[in-house]
Amino acid sequence: MTKFYRWRISGVLLLTACLTVVRADDFASGVAAYRAQDYAAARQVFQRLAQAGDAPAQFALGLLYDNGDGVPQNDVTAAGWYEKSANQGYAKAQYNLGVMHLTGRGVPRNDARARRWFEQAAAQGNSDAVARIIQFAEGGDVEAQYRLALMYLRGGAVPRDQALSYRWMQRAAARGHLNAMFGMGLLAETGQGTDRSYAAAVNWYVPASHQGQVQATYTLARLVRLGQGQPRDLARAAQLYEKAASAGFVPAQLSLGMLFDFGEGWPRNPASAVVWYKLAANNGSADAQINLGYLYATGGGVSRDPIEAYARTYAGERLGHPLATVNLALVGRGLEASEVSLAQARGRGYLNRARSLPSANLTRDEPSTPTP
Repeated sequence: MTKFYRWRISGVLLLTACLTVVRADDFASGVAAYRAQDYAAARQVFQRLAQAGDAPAQFALGLLYDNGDGVPQNDVTAAGWYEKSANQGYAKAQYNLGVMHLTGRGVPRNDARARRWFEQAAAQGNSDAVARIIQFAEGGDVEAQYRLALMYLRGGAVPRDQALSYRWMQRAAARGHLNAMFGMGLLAETGQGTDRSYAAAVNWYVPASHQGQVQATYTLARLVRLGQGQPRDLARAAQLYEKAASAGFVPAQLSLGMLFDFGEGWPRNPASAVVWYKLAANNGSADAQINLGYLYATGGGVSRDPIEAYARTYAGERLGHPLATVNLALVGRGLEASEVSLAQARGRGYLNRARSLPSANLTRDEPSTPTP
């Protein structure tokens, strides 16, 4: 007998940006003109491409105004073009804009904004930006210390070095940086840059959780549930999961749904699973939509409802869930065409509702949380 599938591991949604595509030879002609010191011809090419939204051309045009090559030198205009390019992710523009914020040329001086632009450029491997982040960190900037720890943890912009990651993370955490405190717990739990120790991890997660760091609360809930680093305590684990879930942290909402659904070392309660799955689904979780579809298809914790099962599974499919296609074919077998149309409309409604609500998901600027 063919069966439906449920999802046990939460996925990660990645966002991508679409950039305007222009012919490379157009830009190359502008570069050639610039190198020949024919700045008027270079400006004409870069201006046309920049106004069409081409990031390298926007940077190049900013550089002309920055240096006064063939145009009156103008820091404000240069910064404006750098920002357009930087907002499209062009690393050279991000670095130059960071320098302008650091020196107050063309824009108000703002060290925090400068650091953020350097971070974005460094993430793309810009070595000059990496050097600037190190300078900020060595100068005592706690946010730079935390960002530098992440850079060494992940590698890419700098060689991956767990020991250096631990060192910078510890410096930031010691000064009360909440994400760094969570990061220290994670490094201790996974043994990156230090000896692995659940007890040491708990010692960092607890104060971070008390101060509202939701990932620390969520991760601490798992350790308490499993009895790692402290005695096993399901009641306390439930409180911690609910604290993170109530703060809008979707992975905690989904985890509670799964725990009550599967009952693996947890009191099984399908009705409670449905409640938490719906909350996670409302906040955009494809996993929750798929599992709700399964429960409505089989009558687990809810009355069997093939149309609702199809609607939830359809929403999961629109979110790109890998199990959706198979499940959708199964649940749709007994439905009339009119019922399928009704279910699809309902599924689109669930998606629209989710997109209108804020949620507290992970961001790329935080260490990855182990999945409970």
